[in-house]
Parts: sequence; C-alpha cells; structure tokens
Amino acid sequence: MSWFVIAFLLAFTAVYFLQKKRWRKVVETDLSYRFEFSTDEVFAGGYLYLDQVVINNGEQTISFLKMETLLPQGLKVILAGEDEKGRDEIVQSVQSVFLLPPHGQVTRRWRVVAETRGHYTAQSVQVHVISHDAVGMSTFSTRMQPEVSAKDHLTVLPVASEWLTQMALAPSFAGERTTSKGLVQDPMSICGVREYEPFDPLNTVDWKQTARLGRMMVKKMEVQQNDSYHIVLNMQSVIIEKDFPEISAPAYIEDCISLCASLLDSAIRRNIPVRLMANTEPSELLGGGRVHDGALGCHIFASEQFTDKSSVIEAYRILAKLPMKLSLPTERLLEDIMENPHLYAQGGNIVFVTAFLDQRMVNFHRAMADQGVNVIFYVMTSYQNALTLPPEVEAYFRHSQWKGGLGYAS
Repeated sequence: MSWFVIAFLLAFTAVYFLQKKRWRKVVETDLSYRFEFSTDEVFAGGYLYLDQVVINNGEQTISFLKMETLLPQGLKVILAGEDEKGRDEIVQSVQSVFLLPPHGQVTRRWRVVAETRGHYTAQSVQVHVISHDAVGMSTFSTRMQPEVSAKDHLTVLPVASEWLTQMALAPSFAGERTTSKGLVQDPMSICGVREYEPFDPLNTVDWKQTARLGRMMVKKMEVQQNDSYHIVLNMQSVIIEKDFPEISAPAYIEDCISLCASLLDSAIRRNIPVRLMANTEPSELLGGGRVHDGALGCHIFASEQFTDKSSVIEAYRILAKLPMKLSLPTERLLEDIMENPHLYAQGGNIVFVTAFLDQRMVNFHRAMADQGVNVIFYVMTSYQNALTLPPEVEAYFRHSQWKGGLGYAS
C-alpha cells in the first residue's frame, strides 16, 4: 500500500511539473500584446486614452488571465464613479480578469490624465499577467512586452504657469509689491525721464530722479527692440545635493520648468529671440546641443534659438524631455558662464531660473555686471528665507506651495 501511495505521489508530482512547464510555454508563446496611446502629444493636465489588446494566438483556451497595469509617475487612470461618493477615482494601477478562447482577443481602454510633463513609452507602462489552466493546477506570471507600434510613445508638454505675473520683486520699491509681466525690459530702452501723468503705472516711476527733483518722475521709454535673451535653468534643487547627479527635490525643479515655459512663451510671442540653457546632459536632448566643447560647456545643454511664434511648441517639447538629472553643480555652471559670457548673454541679459538663491549667485551677479551683463533672477522660493540682497540685484520670488525643505517656505 505504501508503495502505491509513493508511486501515486511521484506520478502526480511529475504530471504537475510537466503541466506547469507546458502551461508556461503556452502563455509565453501563444499570448501577444499590443499597446497604443490615443495621441502622441498632450499638455500637462490633459486627457487621453490608453488601449491595450491581449491576443491568444494558440489553439488552447486560456480560462483565467489577470492583467495588472502599473502606470509610471505622471500618468494616472481615471475610473468613472469608483469612490464612495460616486466620483471619479484616480489610480496608479488597474487590474482586469478575463477568459481568452483560441485565437480570441480582449481589448481594454483606459481614460488617462497626464499630470506631469515628461516623455513616456509603452515600456514605461508595466504590464504583468497571471494565468492558470482550467483546473487551477498550473499558475504562471510574466511581464508582457508590447509589440512595436507607431503610437507607443507620449510627450506631455509643460503648461505655462501663472506664476510669472505673481512673482514679487525684492526689494520692492516704496514698499509695494511689483509683479513681473514677462521677460525683463531691456534697460537700454530707457531714454530719459518725464513728469508723472495720471494713470502712469507705478512700476515706471524713477524714484531716484523723483527724490532728486522733488516731483514725481517716470522713465521715458523708446520703442523696445527685439533684443535676444538667454534663459539659464539651474537644475540643482537645493544648495547641496547629497546624491549628485540625482536631484533630491524633483518637485522644486518641476516648478522651475513650469516657470521656464512661461518665460519662453512670453518672449517668443513678443518675437524676442530666446534660448534655453541648463546644467543637464546635452546628449539626452534633441533641438540643441552643448554650449561649447570645453570641460564644463560640454555638460551644459543649449537649445537652438527660438525666434517666432511657430517655435513655441518646439520650446515646450524640449522642456517636456528635460531629464531630471544634474550634469554640473551650480558653482560649476556659474563658473562657466563667467568665463564665457559671450555664449550665455547674447543681448546683454541672462534670466536665471533657480529653486534657491545663495551668496554664490549674488557674487556671480556682481561679476557679470562688471562684464556688462545684466542678470535677473527668478527664484521659486519665499523671499523671507533668502539672504539679504543688495539693491542692485533684480530678483523675483514667489511663496512656494511646498512646505519645508531648504530654501522653501516653512
């Protein structure tokens, strides 16, 4: 009797492992997977559809197949009326279970919201399947790789934020908050002063001449020329990045990128030639290259010059694909700008976008002024946490939505 039991167990074990091996082969060879985005480009906050098709190319019914889809950070699935109050639920992953007959297929369409700018591919969407045979004897799981498709990539473009009109100039003249309306005015467009007239904007008042002459004087402006600007984006998120080249606070840099979208949009729509530069590796981006071939310049990205309204979308595409990686720390970036001002300050102005402001940047401002270059800072922090600025330093701040963190509002 004992020999019979042993023989039965051995036979059962052999059948189990043979069946498991056979079922694994069925799942690996008979299943195929197609993946498509409904569009290849969308603005952050926009919606699209994600289509998934699983096909059984074999002669055997797959009685149980569970598909688990995990979207990357930045994309989320909208499930209609799924929460307790019947409102749409936004989730990072979804599951579905189905049966696949021979040569059958099942299609899943998910509504997706693109929350964060970036470049996404079918490979960045992880899909796992778990299957077992009709009696549940053999279970097998694997990660599925999609077939090559013309719609397997998605670019989420950044949206120009409203922060540009909410940035406070510090120090504010006469105590009022002065807001930035776009790229800085060219100082060369000031051709004199005249007496104040009703309805003249307060930010055109020349306070030094007003104090000297004893009556309200405003700056007299000549027609502004389309001088070019360079926008320099500092990809370092805090004063000291402990895990260089990794960025410790990516959310701060996302804020800066949104502001750059606003600055680029403002310049291009006013037909002001503008370029974007950033301390991230140029080899990972199209639409530009390295600033120069030197030891530092080869690690700094410089876009092509954007000259008209038709190039706005190209500027957004570059911002969408900016990798969240540092190529050089801030001090090396500043060092290269000071050594090569002609490459960074065409038109005599640099707009420097950064997550923080420190003494190194104040010294940089002074050194560039000595070379005839005007540097304007756009700082995505609270001014209350910044160092005391000399009056000649033009810097725009905002109160951050992020709580805590070096240089941000607490």
